[in-house]
Amino acid sequence: MIYIVVPTFAGVQETKKMLISLEKNIKKDYKVIIVDDHPENVTFRAISSNKVEVFTTKEELWWVGSVNLGIKLLFEKYNLHDEDTVVIANNDVQIKKNCFEILHQEIQKNKYSIVHPRTFDYDLIEVSSGAKVISFFPYITKHPKSFEKYKEIIDMGTARFLMMSGFVLKKVGYINKNLVQYGGDNYFTLSAKKFHNINTYILRDATCIVDNRQTGIKIDNIQNMKELYQSFFSIKSPNNIKFRYRLFVDFFGMTGAFFITLSITLNTITKFIFRKR
Repeated sequence: MIYIVVPTFAGVQETKKMLISLEKNIKKDYKVIIVDDHPENVTFRAISSNKVEVFTTKEELWWVGSVNLGIKLLFEKYNLHDEDTVVIANNDVQIKKNCFEILHQEIQKNKYSIVHPRTFDYDLIEVSSGAKVISFFPYITKHPKSFEKYKEIIDMGTARFLMMSGFVLKKVGYINKNLVQYGGDNYFTLSAKKFHNINTYILRDATCIVDNRQTGIKIDNIQNMKELYQSFFSIKSPNNIKFRYRLFVDFFGMTGAFFITLSITLNTITKFIFRKR
């Protein structure tokens, strides 16, 4: 069976677009598990069908908590098998033609791997689907784009449409709940590599479109130093210092996580100061 876990916070229209793209491009039987992190929201009820099941959280769980609830449902309600396929996907993504088949064929050949498509925004500009870490301190990364090889290995992937076997999900398990909103996808793929020797790949010929206009506090949207400072402490910002530290502490210990977080923060400040206006 194919299971697609989709954490949401409202966003009904975006989710409908995603579901249409799944219906159009997946030829096999699948089940979408929507975890709606909006306890008062009732509009997702109309989306439920034989292919889509909606679970509404009882309290605000944010992205990591919603994904973990979806994983728990796979383990406990759906009795996930090793040969099943699991996708963790965001609701602002639409997969393109052959995307699913290309990803699925790859994990059929190598079930001990995680795969992700290349990602493009609405202007068809390629955006990051993950990063190779050249150095953790100083923190230097490379984000594979427009590459010629069939696939590129990465250390930390996004979960816009992250595919794996049930076997791999059982091995890697839950995301660190202390991350809350940002960094959970990076944690999952880094944990797979560091603790289980499971690699994550971006596949050249699989593509998806992301509507990233509403995604948190991004450096491109920060107007001044005050807003930049606030972003280092906001739960809605990937710049959050506390959560960046939590992302790395399990892998590098307190001292290592401190210096990696320091390096990333300094990089962010430098990029803000010298960015193109």
